[in-house]
Amino acid sequence: MIRLIVCIITLVGLMVPVSALAENAEQAYQKARDAYYALQNSSRKQMYRENWERVFGQFESVAKRFPETRRGADALYMCGKTIAGLYRISRIRPDAERAVELFKEIADTYPENTLSDDALFHAGEMLEETLKDKQRAYLVFQRLVSALPRGDMHTKASSRLKALAGYAPQLKQHPVKEVMTKNETSPSVDKVVSQGSSAGNQLTSIRHWSNPGYTRIVIDVSGETQFTTNYLAPEPDKNIPPRLYVDIKRTGLDERLAETTIVDDGLLRRIRTGKPQDGMVRVVLDLHSIGDYKVFPLVDPWRIVIDIAGDKSPELKRDETSISALPETGHDDIAKMLGETSKEPPPLHIRTAPATTTLRRIVVDAGHGGKDPGAVGPNGVLEKDVTLRLAKELSKELVKQIGCEVILTRSTDVYLPLEERTAIANKVGADLFISLHANANKSRKAYGIETYYLNFSKNDKAAAVAARENGTSLKQVSDLELILFDLMANAKINESSRLATEIQKSLVHHISKKYSNIRDLGVRQGPFYVLLGATMPSVLVETAFISHPREEKRLASSGYQKSAAQAIAAAIKEYAVSNRLIASR
Repeated sequence: MIRLIVCIITLVGLMVPVSALAENAEQAYQKARDAYYALQNSSRKQMYRENWERVFGQFESVAKRFPETRRGADALYMCGKTIAGLYRISRIRPDAERAVELFKEIADTYPENTLSDDALFHAGEMLEETLKDKQRAYLVFQRLVSALPRGDMHTKASSRLKALAGYAPQLKQHPVKEVMTKNETSPSVDKVVSQGSSAGNQLTSIRHWSNPGYTRIVIDVSGETQFTTNYLAPEPDKNIPPRLYVDIKRTGLDERLAETTIVDDGLLRRIRTGKPQDGMVRVVLDLHSIGDYKVFPLVDPWRIVIDIAGDKSPELKRDETSISALPETGHDDIAKMLGETSKEPPPLHIRTAPATTTLRRIVVDAGHGGKDPGAVGPNGVLEKDVTLRLAKELSKELVKQIGCEVILTRSTDVYLPLEERTAIANKVGADLFISLHANANKSRKAYGIETYYLNFSKNDKAAAVAARENGTSLKQVSDLELILFDLMANAKINESSRLATEIQKSLVHHISKKYSNIRDLGVRQGPFYVLLGATMPSVLVETAFISHPREEKRLASSGYQKSAAQAIAAAIKEYAVSNRLIASR
């Protein structure tokens, strides 16, 4: 990309005095460099992709405008370093691939520059250690050793080349079998043979919710393990569709999951599994099309979540399916509950009134349920019971006040994993997602109302709430913030913040009219599993502290539930009006 315009820029540069050109290049480069180090010195700024892209854009501008100056090569090298830094935060494979290509471009564009061998060494390192692509790493190190023998990286590259001798192109690679056809091999496929034949974990089930515009796939593994994600672009001339696959290391495959599952919903064609090598499982998604995708792990239990976005708008369907190797007894995932032979009542409870608003559909999530009781009050009141009654009450109020369709993630006392709740909202194309909870604290003196939206936690208290609702540790909440980095674009943060503010204000105002000692704990941010990947404004409402004796009693009362439901519905209506989602008051 940069090389294509070098000649044009060079011709333009001939009309400018060399000294002036160099001076301008130096100023632009130093400005970009200052921005780069400002980013390096702020861990908070590093969490946002836009900050990395902004710095990259500054260096890229220097490289394009001043390709014949000394700073042209320096800027291109810093483009590679910036994207490599982005990858260390995002952990997204395309970012690593992008950095590799930028480093290789330096050697292509500036073969005589002293940075060329450094850039190639960085490219080789990323291919070997980050992308686990030993063969491509070998080729890059080989190029460095043969083309740049006088570079200061020659000795190090020679050492790496010797260590990677087994991956020289002329040597036969371990075959990719069962799940990949010859058309599905790619230079980026990890072909390193695992040591030993025994797998420490087992792939136990694959679940999915899909329609032409959105698909979420959840891969359940019996224990935490490493995995890599690979995307293969479509090949129209060969009639080969796009494919996305996940390689899960040190994992075995249950025989009941070896069969291909046909989905064919307009976005996802089918799901295949196989074992490309000993001790590794590959899950392949054959797609009709793809707009974007996100892949992230969740813990307790360990699972890999894949969100795929298409080009079409989602429509409400009730055909969720599950591929499961778990025993029938006790397996209460949403897919089975929605099946025709299910003995459980369906968890989606739909209420409809004549439409008076462009706020068409709201998903209300009753927190916890089934085997997950949530927090337990000092007198034995269960959070899962409180949230279910409150969700049903809120459903009535939303229909009454706004006249939209309301869908409950569960209408009975059943267990739903957190990732399934957001999947329901995305699948049905909800305009809002409201997750209802009751707070808890080790101290029975803590009380009040607070509302959360998805973002990085600003304090230990918010992180502790997220850990409790996620069912994880504080350390895992910290790890989750890194995952959040690449999900922010679809998180609707600004809209979620406004919605949370309206709900918090309304709850405190309305409930204070009937109840004393109402404490406003404000709007907070936190990394909550249940909000991850939501494509609409979404909030988590902590309606009161079930751990506080006075508030436990209120939460269990129909009067308090009705007041809270009315307040939340009024807030949503106000939010809709202010955002012109309702034509008139």
